Amino acid sequence: MKRFCIPLLASACLAPAWAQPSFTLADALERARRDNPELKALALEAGAVDAAASQAALLPNPALEYVREGRAKEGGSATVQLSIPLELGGKRAARMSVARSGSRAAALDLAAGRARIEADVVAAYEAAYLAQEQVALAAQVSESGRRSSEAAARRVLAGKVSPVEEARARVAEANWRMEGVNAHKELEEARIRLASLLGGEPGPIGALAAPGAPEASALRLEALIDAAPAIERAVAEVDAGQASVQLERAQRMPDVALIVGSKREGPERERVRQNIVGLSVPLPLFNRNQGAILAAERRAEKARAELEATRLRVRAEALQAHARMQAALQQERLVREDVLPGARYAATAALQGFEAGKFNFLEVLDAQRTLVQAQAQHLRVLSDFYRAKADLSRLVGNPVPKESQ
Repeated sequence: MKRFCIPLLASACLAPAWAQPSFTLADALERARRDNPELKALALEAGAVDAAASQAALLPNPALEYVREGRAKEGGSATVQLSIPLELGGKRAARMSVARSGSRAAALDLAAGRARIEADVVAAYEAAYLAQEQVALAAQVSESGRRSSEAAARRVLAGKVSPVEEARARVAEANWRMEGVNAHKELEEARIRLASLLGGEPGPIGALAAPGAPEASALRLEALIDAAPAIERAVAEVDAGQASVQLERAQRMPDVALIVGSKREGPERERVRQNIVGLSVPLPLFNRNQGAILAAERRAEKARAELEATRLRVRAEALQAHARMQAALQQERLVREDVLPGARYAATAALQGFEAGKFNFLEVLDAQRTLVQAQAQHLRVLSDFYRAKADLSRLVGNPVPKESQ
């Protein structure tokens, strides 16, 4: 097993400078909360809705009117009056209720957007970390292929094997190097995706620290589903629909305007001053807001139906994501505890046996491929686990322990 550790140690020593972990998942989340432009936009929208809610509480402005009739020398009149609108039927309270519903919906949009962005950041970080591990694996495999080629060349020089064995070893080594090039490409793509979520360039990210080993967590899944951001947002839509219905019903009551003022008329020396008190009342003969009330009631019913549909969708998707996460967790344990140790032992033993002349190179190559496949399978099941965990986080928030933060 010591011989097997040599290539990994060599690849670690020859790795580029960014291979030393300098960037953690907590760093990524903090930067996303601070710099992600979508989160900034959601926060600004929530602030704008709160400002609009404060506007809804204001009373309507009175109107000042001045009317001049004829000339003062000829007995004309001048009237100054103040028209004060009076809202009836609870319109102001209903309007404020609608505004509060809008503020709550905007706050929930911000919370849901933050949960979604954080889940995307976690998923992108974990994908980039796995791509980084794939690069390290490719370097390890390339080093192992180089050792195999050198061993084959020594045996050819000693006349113990055919030059065909050396050619096979060289081809295998070239294939491993090609895998390394592809792994570097995928790592750069993953880093670019992560940087776009963080609101910056991929350069300053640096090497990624391990996000934490996958662990089983005791989830109260049903409780988390009931508190899912999408469901809370749908509940807010139902409340907003009810508030809109109340507002439209309040609009049936016409508003009145109280009129007070003063009128002066007659010649200048004989001018008479009269006080004016009046009331302006619209007559709801045709427009009783019946169409708007019906539309608001239909939208409220639609919101209730969408709430039920959202509950069903979130529950189904959350259960599916949780099932995928548990399955990936079991597969990861099997690969890590049962498959990888045997594959490592077989690869090490095959290489040592080939150097000692006990095996041919095809057996070495087969053992190396088996080990590479096992290691790649381990990375795949880790990726499946992280993707399922991210999907669950997008639905119900952050259900797993923040062990890496």
